[in-house]
Amino acid sequence: MNQIELNNIIFTYSIEAKKVRSIRLKLVSPTSFSISCPKFTPELIIKKFIISNADWITKHSSKIPKPKNILDLKSLTILDRQYQLLCLKTQKDSVLIFESEQKIYANISIFSESHAKKILEKKLRIMALKLIKGELRHLSNMFSFKYNRVTVRNQSSRYGSCSSRGNLNFNWQIIFFPTEKFRHILLHELTHLEIKNHSKTFWNQLSLYDPNCKQNNLWLKNEGTKHFIV
Repeated sequence: MNQIELNNIIFTYSIEAKKVRSIRLKLVSPTSFSISCPKFTPELIIKKFIISNADWITKHSSKIPKPKNILDLKSLTILDRQYQLLCLKTQKDSVLIFESEQKIYANISIFSESHAKKILEKKLRIMALKLIKGELRHLSNMFSFKYNRVTVRNQSSRYGSCSSRGNLNFNWQIIFFPTEKFRHILLHELTHLEIKNHSKTFWNQLSLYDPNCKQNNLWLKNEGTKHFIV
């Protein structure tokens, strides 16, 4: 891990050589970012690139919310339903979700933030996939969409994607969004099954499925990642 001071802020960053034509930068947290670059790119060139983008890095990194402390959370809101969260120190790891009671018990053997996030994410990913698949079936029956495989991942800022083969991928943490925003993300990727770009035609088509498309998209840009917990 490397360090650099930009506008009086210390940032850490990683460098990964990839099959890319130019240097790329991705913000990870309020004080860290990653660099992707062509193989054999000199370190001097990388640092020059970072410094030339110093103002952009400091401006946009300040918008990234600080990670929440899982052990301090008392509740989680999942698709407009508030669940009481109870983190308990136990000998074995497990997470129990009681949907009817709207309670989540996180039994944690190592009472640390990193371990708590790992245990909770593992269980909530399963729940997220179930909720996403269920809503996709509902939307597909309503609008006659046809898709293939559905997967969930943990991504820092991307909410979803659609492959050329009709496979859909979503950030599992979108279940922490209001239901309307959650549904907008699914409809966005389902629309990409028909229109692969972000042309005017795409947005016009999406607005037919989601009349509040513009407002929902703006909310995601300004508020979305603030609801992530890991």
